[in-house]
Amino acid sequence: MSPAMLFIRTVLLRDWRFLSVTVTSCTVAATVATFQFSVYNSFRQASAVGPHALAADFWVKAESVECFDFPSPFPEDYGPALARFMPHASLRRVVFGFAPWRSPSGRRGNVAVVGIENAGIGPTGFIANASDLARLDIPAGSTGRIDASIGDTTLTYQHSVDTLPTYLGAPYILADFETARSLLRMDPTSVAFLAGYIDGAPPADFAARTAQARVLFPDVEIVSADDFSDSTIDYWQNKTGAGLAIGLAAVLALLLMILLLSNGVLRFIQRYYSDLLSLLGHGADRSDIARIVTGVALVVALWTLAGSAVATPFLVYAFNGLLPWTRFAPSDLAAPLLGVTVAFGVSIISAQRAIAAFAPDAVFRS
Repeated sequence: MSPAMLFIRTVLLRDWRFLSVTVTSCTVAATVATFQFSVYNSFRQASAVGPHALAADFWVKAESVECFDFPSPFPEDYGPALARFMPHASLRRVVFGFAPWRSPSGRRGNVAVVGIENAGIGPTGFIANASDLARLDIPAGSTGRIDASIGDTTLTYQHSVDTLPTYLGAPYILADFETARSLLRMDPTSVAFLAGYIDGAPPADFAARTAQARVLFPDVEIVSADDFSDSTIDYWQNKTGAGLAIGLAAVLALLLMILLLSNGVLRFIQRYYSDLLSLLGHGADRSDIARIVTGVALVVALWTLAGSAVATPFLVYAFNGLLPWTRFAPSDLAAPLLGVTVAFGVSIISAQRAIAAFAPDAVFRS
């Protein structure tokens, strides 16, 4: 075992309390950053939960409409007219709007109604997301008949899904297309969207077809599912500023972790200053000292990354009751991985400057 490894091993065994302070502080900062990034990514996904839940391959919407939650109705006759541009696709009519809600217990509120054609929902039924059942006064797991009023229409609860978690004040309600269009008091020949489903792979000239359709029918446009989801996400993020605030908090937590890790490495050098000088006086060179400092910094960085990777999923689960639209994904660990990598680099640069300050006269006096 090299002298550098022996020194690191001795520090870990005999002075673990000192390192645990740095590791704990860095882990807390990294966990906060990872949690914030997880919330940020969940916020973006929840912003487009409507398009994601319907899983269309493309969408027909009124021109200039940016967001699924704020449509502009247009005549449904555009469907047959646009069919020639996507001959191997089927279209499902979709309506959307906000409506008054009266729960089974009589409590009033508002819901976001999504009416879908051929969705397997009865003309007098509705479906709600599982995370919203308590807000809607619907007992979870109930097997009896439960009626509620949307607008002036009484509908019966069918079952719940888990594909529509939202941070909006109004829960999503899925209903039959004709029923939803009627209770939203829309024109009987209008739709909010046309959801397109392609039989097979999307055409290679999809962009050219959509451009041609837009020239002939400038009042509507055909967009891909990804483009419509991104547009909806950008709308909510830019209009509310909530996504920016969450992302900024995550970045600040990462900066704090970088400072804590760099400071921890410098404190290690300060604490073992005389020992490192003694090693230099007994024949070690600055590369040996650099390996010791790098090893200690690597231990702190790896423990920080491992701690945040373990703690964040539990933190997301603990807050799921308050933030039901949050989900933890392995991709959320990209944030602490990047932060730890930057922090490790910064700490090594800072340590090299500190090591360079070990003057020969100080080594001689040691």
